[in-house]
Amino acid sequence: MEPRHIDTEVTRLEALRQYQILDTEPEEAYNNLAQLAAFICGTPISLVNFIDENRQWFKAKIGLDVSEMPRSVGLSYLCQEQRSVVVVPDTLANEKLASNPVVTGYPYVRFYAGVPLITPKGDILGTLCVIDQVPKELSQKQVEALVALSCLVIDQLELRHHISEVSKVTEKLVAHEQAARAQSEAAKTRITNLLESITDGFFALDQKWQFTYINGQAEQLLQKTRNELLGKNIWKVLPEIIGTTFDCEYRRAILKQVSVEFEELYLPQQQWLKVHAYPAKDGLSVYFQNVTERRKTAEALRESEERWQLALHGNNDGIWDWNLKTNEVFFSTRWKEMLGYKDCEVSNRWDEWTKRIHPDERDWVLQTFQNHFAKKTPFYVCEYRVQSQDGSYKWILDRGQALWDALGDIVRMVGSYTDITDRKRADEELKRQNLRSQLFAEITLKIRESLQIDEILQTTVTEVQKLLQADRVSIFRLETDGSGTVVQEAVLPGWPVILGENIFDRCFKEEYIERYRQGRVSALEDIEAAHIQPCHREFLQQFGVRANLVVPILVRDDIWGLLLAHQCGAPRQWNQFETDLLQQLANQIGIALSQAQLLEKETQQSQELTRSNAELEQFAYVTSHDLQEPLRMVTSYLQLLERKYKNKLDANADQFIAYAVDGASRMQTLINDLLNYSRVSTRRQPLVSVDCSVVLEQVLVNLQVAIAHRKAVVTYDTLPQVIADATQLTQVFQNLIANAIKFCDRQQPLIHIGVSKGDADILDGNLNFIPLEDEWLFLVRDNGIGLESQYTERIFIIFQRLHGRDKYPGTGIGLAICKKIIERHGGRIWVESKPGQGSTFYFTILDRAGK
Repeated sequence: MEPRHIDTEVTRLEALRQYQILDTEPEEAYNNLAQLAAFICGTPISLVNFIDENRQWFKAKIGLDVSEMPRSVGLSYLCQEQRSVVVVPDTLANEKLASNPVVTGYPYVRFYAGVPLITPKGDILGTLCVIDQVPKELSQKQVEALVALSCLVIDQLELRHHISEVSKVTEKLVAHEQAARAQSEAAKTRITNLLESITDGFFALDQKWQFTYINGQAEQLLQKTRNELLGKNIWKVLPEIIGTTFDCEYRRAILKQVSVEFEELYLPQQQWLKVHAYPAKDGLSVYFQNVTERRKTAEALRESEERWQLALHGNNDGIWDWNLKTNEVFFSTRWKEMLGYKDCEVSNRWDEWTKRIHPDERDWVLQTFQNHFAKKTPFYVCEYRVQSQDGSYKWILDRGQALWDALGDIVRMVGSYTDITDRKRADEELKRQNLRSQLFAEITLKIRESLQIDEILQTTVTEVQKLLQADRVSIFRLETDGSGTVVQEAVLPGWPVILGENIFDRCFKEEYIERYRQGRVSALEDIEAAHIQPCHREFLQQFGVRANLVVPILVRDDIWGLLLAHQCGAPRQWNQFETDLLQQLANQIGIALSQAQLLEKETQQSQELTRSNAELEQFAYVTSHDLQEPLRMVTSYLQLLERKYKNKLDANADQFIAYAVDGASRMQTLINDLLNYSRVSTRRQPLVSVDCSVVLEQVLVNLQVAIAHRKAVVTYDTLPQVIADATQLTQVFQNLIANAIKFCDRQQPLIHIGVSKGDADILDGNLNFIPLEDEWLFLVRDNGIGLESQYTERIFIIFQRLHGRDKYPGTGIGLAICKKIIERHGGRIWVESKPGQGSTFYFTILDRAGK
């Protein structure tokens, strides 16, 4: 058994290294999962732990000071041995575990619960564990939640791995694009160099007949400099050619969008020029040369010169020259080498070329030749496949041009071969990647937007069927007994529809379910020739299946169903791209199903929490209300004691009575504030139209004693009418203004109440929160003591105080009441402040009256 264990460990360590997770920086996703595990299980310590050869390394840790431990200590080996959840309520109750170094020493483990982190391929990478220093028990729901969190750790790890792979592919694509751009720039340079090096004169005209380019040879032939010609109209700088063949042929080329070739005497230089003019959508390209001497040379030299010119137009990769009178073809050495032949292995017969064209494209290529011979196209250009010596096919870009004699008969044709196989493969791969990315993006978007499982599954089968050109793509929901139902299907007409059918394959046994649970992929190219059980072959044949590809859909390491692609018309060889595509889509479906389940649980928990909060608020109200009467009696008797025995007992007794009276008074205040806090929900009034100016006037009347005592100055803008609870809105203004007076220290309080609509900046500055267009934004600004930014959220939490009662009295409930009221009205409340520079409290209320 030892060698097999070693092989398994080697495989596990190799899988761990492939994820490249060890010794990486902390990540928020893993920290959140560890925090959630500690919260759910109620433990001070939680770890996301990966195990290599010699150590346990913690990707995320809560409540632990070290980042790793030796592999020989700890309890993670229990999860590795059992490959399942391990719960140890009390380590000291186990004689073997009681002596473990992590039990006898730091972190003094008394309770341990761990879940192995198992990859889709079945490799254990580590554990998700929770630890406590006291004995503990976990409920079944806590164990299930811990298992679910371990699946999320693996999902996060898989996502991280996939992102890394995508980044590598992206880098390659970027490099390819940069190389292509460099090649394009180099090609432009080569073209420029070529045009400058050729013996032909060359110039280019735009649609307005203006010169855009002139090479050096053209300057010499025309006896004009670039500065004299560039940007100038040809008819203005060369008026002597108006009315000549130059004029007629140039205009014909542009008007009819055909290439023209002619010879004409250029009078200013008394030279015969041979001209080739090629129209384009942006103008005209003109090649010309002095042929005065050439007209006197022998015919053989003329043919040689023509061959060179035509070869130049064919791009010189592999050259061919076809003599149509003899039907012989000259194939250059490079042409033969491109297809894997030596120079002597290919004759000059015409069929040496035609017989190598792919059968699917031969008729189309020959028809393209005929179109050019009929002068339907100015050039012959084709992309097609040609068979090499080893039997494989290469993609070739074939370009050429025919030559007609004076009678209009074709005498020769010269062209070139360019190997574009790599470009074609890159184009096809890019198309596949774009389609796959588009499909992933669409499914991922649906997962993020709605988690509508039926819609996600329907989109998956429809788009995969189109992408793979399969006869049928379906999703099979698997039951524990091996039966199941086809829940979604995309099938071409003419093949059986099995959507909604309950299907049972009697050959589909538990061992197959377990293999799929471990991530097995099944690909059959031809069921008639495949080594499968006869009963399974008969089962597939009843649905017209000839070849199939099956990928499991896993949800938290359990088999949920199968994603299937069927080819019914003929056998099919499934390639790696198609297999990878279905596996990745199955993973996305598994994530969607898992998230949908979690969302359902979260919704139920949210509803339960809402109900619980309502009950707690009602309890607080009832409790506070019931405490009023006994507290009133205690306060009354304490006040009687104070009046009757004050100065009649010793100093200690007077002090004790004063403490009791003060405590009872503060308790009365606290109970009243608690009642007010609970009444925000339990005794709220309907929302009606309220004039904020009237509310503010009532608040100022209520606070007139405090305002007069501190000589406070209160100013305010014209306030609007809003839909609100008038009593609660009064509480908000009264609490905020009273706080502004109270926390103003020794200076005169200056308080302003402002309001604006939507995102208007009423402070001529920036706000931390931008109000919506349909919200009123209120502010209460003071010149008080202010507060530090770290406390701006804490002050809205019930019972939270920043100062002692001896300096600033209060219960710490006022701002919590304000927050609860504003949230009840659908708004937000916050503060912006700096120590010693006052505070500005903002709150928003929806403008329901304006709708």
